[in-house]
Amino acid sequence: MIKLTRTFTPIKLTPDFVRDGTIQFQTNGTNVWNVDWLKEALLEMSRYKCAYCECKLQVGPIYVEVEHFEDKANNSIKVLEWDNLLPSCKRCNGAKGTHDVIATPIVNPFIDNPQNEFFIRRYRIKGKTQKGKDTEGVINLNDQTKAVIERFEIGEKLEDLIDTCKEKQDLFIENNLTQRRNKFLNSFKRMLLECQPDSDYSATCATILHSNEVYQEIKDSMEVLGLWNDEFELMHNSSLEIILERR
Repeated sequence: MIKLTRTFTPIKLTPDFVRDGTIQFQTNGTNVWNVDWLKEALLEMSRYKCAYCECKLQVGPIYVEVEHFEDKANNSIKVLEWDNLLPSCKRCNGAKGTHDVIATPIVNPFIDNPQNEFFIRRYRIKGKTQKGKDTEGVINLNDQTKAVIERFEIGEKLEDLIDTCKEKQDLFIENNLTQRRNKFLNSFKRMLLECQPDSDYSATCATILHSNEVYQEIKDSMEVLGLWNDEFELMHNSSLEIILERR
């Protein structure tokens, strides 16, 4: 989970639309939020990922569900309130269900900073505050059949990519050929891209990257070789902003 920012309100989400849709839901239970333009707006703010688990979403086969932070069963007046809507995958939305976030608060990534609430241990997102612990259970963040396995697979892929990047750097240092330099730089950029906020499970990847001693060795060597540039600095800092504590 990473910090998200609610930057705008959809033009089509007018007061009249909210009022009429809310009445319609309260009257006959119609899914008035199930419209593509609303889902698209939510996805734009979450970088096309589930706001909770960070799996990739779209308005299609692996589709986004409009999640009501304060559940619609007990807070029908907020069924179309923009600040109450989050993009979620079916798994996270189903796990949360009608949980009462007022009685037992959980992390809202549009309000709370997940860095303050969670840490990572063996590809499991663990709460380090009471709110974090409650979120871990309510959202089922460590579902063994999906979430943990997907974090493990993408994390191991990144670990292999770091090792491969170091090998390519060593080959370039051994023989300063242009093609070897380019292969190394392409590999390094690909590695950093896996850890950017718009990548799947980016908090996990960024945490693994910055806790890996080999990555730091590569970075230090690049600075000595004069290969570290503004683009890499920007990507490096961007990934630093979303890391979780690793225990």
